[in-house]
Amino acid sequence: MSNYAMDVDVAKVGCLVPKMDDVKKELLVSMNELYARGLKTSCQWSADLLLSLEVGNNPKPLAKKIEGYKRPKITRSCLISVPKRVPVSKPTDLYSIDQLPIAYQEMELYLHARTCYNAKEYQRASFWLKNCYSKIPLFLKMYSDYLAADSNIKNIGSEATPSMFKEYRNFLDYLSQQLESIRQQKKGDGYLTYLLGVVYVKLEQYEAAVNMLVESIKEVPLNWHAWMQLGDLIVDRVKLSKLELPNHWMKNFFYCQKYLDLQLNEQMLGMTQYLFNCGFSDSIFLQSRVAVCYHNKRYIEIAVQKFQELIEIEPCRLENMDTYSNLLYVQHQRVELAYLAQRAVKIDKYRVETCCILGNYYSLHGEHQKAMRYFHRALKLNPLYLAAWTLLGQEYMELKNSNDAIQSYSKALEINKYEYRAWYGLGQTYEILGMFKHSLHFFKQAQLLRPFDSRMIIAVGNVYEKLGNVDMAFQSYLKGRAMGDDEKLGLIYLAKLYVVINRPDDAAKMFLEYIEEHGLDEQTRDHSYAYMFLANYYLSRMNFDQAFHYAQKCLNYAETKEEAKALLKTIVHERIYMEIDNIIKFTSMDEKKSKDYDKEEMPRQLELLSLTQKAEVNQSEDNKDNDDDDDDDDDSDEEEHLCNSISRYMILVDPSESDSVLDSVSE
Repeated sequence: MSNYAMDVDVAKVGCLVPKMDDVKKELLVSMNELYARGLKTSCQWSADLLLSLEVGNNPKPLAKKIEGYKRPKITRSCLISVPKRVPVSKPTDLYSIDQLPIAYQEMELYLHARTCYNAKEYQRASFWLKNCYSKIPLFLKMYSDYLAADSNIKNIGSEATPSMFKEYRNFLDYLSQQLESIRQQKKGDGYLTYLLGVVYVKLEQYEAAVNMLVESIKEVPLNWHAWMQLGDLIVDRVKLSKLELPNHWMKNFFYCQKYLDLQLNEQMLGMTQYLFNCGFSDSIFLQSRVAVCYHNKRYIEIAVQKFQELIEIEPCRLENMDTYSNLLYVQHQRVELAYLAQRAVKIDKYRVETCCILGNYYSLHGEHQKAMRYFHRALKLNPLYLAAWTLLGQEYMELKNSNDAIQSYSKALEINKYEYRAWYGLGQTYEILGMFKHSLHFFKQAQLLRPFDSRMIIAVGNVYEKLGNVDMAFQSYLKGRAMGDDEKLGLIYLAKLYVVINRPDDAAKMFLEYIEEHGLDEQTRDHSYAYMFLANYYLSRMNFDQAFHYAQKCLNYAETKEEAKALLKTIVHERIYMEIDNIIKFTSMDEKKSKDYDKEEMPRQLELLSLTQKAEVNQSEDNKDNDDDDDDDDDSDEEEHLCNSISRYMILVDPSESDSVLDSVSE
C-alpha cells in the first residue's frame, strides 16, 4: 500500500482550520438554520462537533496521537495561507424563533407545521405551509412533500405496482421543475439547491446532482447532509481528485469520510491526525472513523480497543456498533458479543444496528435461521442497509442455499455497485458451485475495489489455479504475498501449487517458510498438510531424522494421525534396511574379513528387523481373534505396538533418544 497511499498534505487536499472560537460561532449559527429546516441529522452532527471543541482560556491538552500513523514531511512550498473568513453573524440563543427570517404572518403556520414534521406527519406539514413563501417555510414544505412521497414508496416496498413507481417519478419531475424555477429566479438559497440535488439523485441524473450539491455546499458549507449526499456520488478516486470544492474547513471532514469509503486508510489517518491537532480530538465522529479505519486495515486488536473506548465515552451510541459486532464475530468473542447484543436491545431493539448485532450473535452460535430472521428485520427497517444484505448472503451460504445467497449479494450490488464484500461473496458462491469463470469475474471486481487487499488477490490466484492457468496463479500468489498476506494463505497456496506441478524442492522450501512464519498457530489444517508433505519429502531423500521429526508433528492432528503412524513405521523400516545395506557393502569390500562370519556378529539392526516383523505378525493374528473388540481398544493396541517397535529400534540405534521419542508417539 505504501506505493499508492501517499502521505497526506492537508494544504493540497483540504483546508487549514481557523481558530476554535470562530468555528464555534459558525456551528451555533448553522445549527439554528438546520434545526429550523428539519435537517436533524446535520444538526446532530454539528452538535457532536460543537461538544468536542477546545475553546476558552483553559490550557489546551495535547492532541491524541493515532497509533501506527507517521506524520508526513510537508515542505514550506506546500503551505498556503489561511483563507479569509466570511463574516459570521453574532451568536444567538440556539433555536431562537425571533431570529429566524420568517414573515410575521407565516410564523404561526410554520410553528404548527414544524410540530407535524417532527411527528413525521409530512403531508400535514406540507398542507399548513402551502401558502408560505419565506425561505424556511418554503423549504420545509417542499422537503415534507419529498419525504412523504419517498417514505410512502418505501413502505409499500415489493408490493408497489409499476403505476405507483410511475406516479412517484412524475411527482419527482414536478418537484425538480419547481425547485429549478425557484433557483433560476434566484428566490431560493443553498438549502433549496441541496434539495434539488437530492431529487436529481432519485431521478438518476447524477451529473446534475453533483453540480447542484457542490453549488449548495458553496452557499451553506455546514450542511452535512449535502456533503454526505455528494460523497455517495463520488465513487472512485479519479472523481474525488477532480472535484472542485469550496475552500472551507468542513472539506477536511468530507475527505476523512471519503478516504475511509475508498479504502485510502493511510490518507484518512493523516487527515484525522491533522484535525486532532487542530482541536477536534474529542470528536466522536472522528474517533469512530478511526476505529472503522483500523477494521478496514485488519488491525483487529487495535480496532476492538478503539470501539471499546467509544463505548466508554458514550455508552448509548449505536452508530458503527454493527461494525464492532463484525470484529467480535471474526474473533469468536462470544461473551463480548453477547454483552454488546444485550446492551443494544436495551437501547433500541428496532435499530438496524441492533438487528445486525443480534444476527451476528446467533450466527456465531450456529443458529443461522435466527440470524437470518434478524437480518430480514433490519432490511424491513431499512431496505437499503448494505451490511444486512451482505451478511444475509453469508448466512445462506452457511445453509448451502446458493441461489438465495446469489440473490442477496446481487441486491447489495443493486444498492451500491462498489460494495466489495458483495462481489467477493458472489465469487465465493460461484467457486463453490464450480463455475470458475464466473467466480473469477466477481473476484476481479472485488480486487478492483480493494486493490491492496491480499485476500482478493489470492482468491483470484486460487481460481486461476483451478482453471489451469498456472502462470497467472503464481503472479497472483506472489502479489498477495507482497501485499501482506493477511489471511496467511499466500505461502501455503504457492507450496501446494509447486506440489501440483511436481516441483518438490520448491514446495518444501515454501512449506518450511510457512512453518517458520506461522509456527505459533499450529492448529490449522494447512499445518498438518505441510508437516505431512515434509515428512514424506525428507523420507524420499533418506533424511530419516527430519522425516521422523515432521511425522511426529502429524500425530497432533486428527486428519493425519493415522497416516503419521504408518509413516513412522515406514521410516523405521527404511532406516533399518539402509543401515543393513551399508553394513553388507562394508563387509563385502573388506578383503581382510572372512566371507563366512559368525552369526553372533549379526548387527543389531537385523535383530530389530526380525523382532518388528514378528511383532507385526503376532499383532495381525491377535486382531483376527478379537474382531468383536471396541475400536478404541484396537487403536490403543496399534499405538502400543508402534511404540514398542520404535522404542526397540531407538534403543539399538541410540539408547539416549528412546524415552523422548516413545513419549511423543504415545501421546
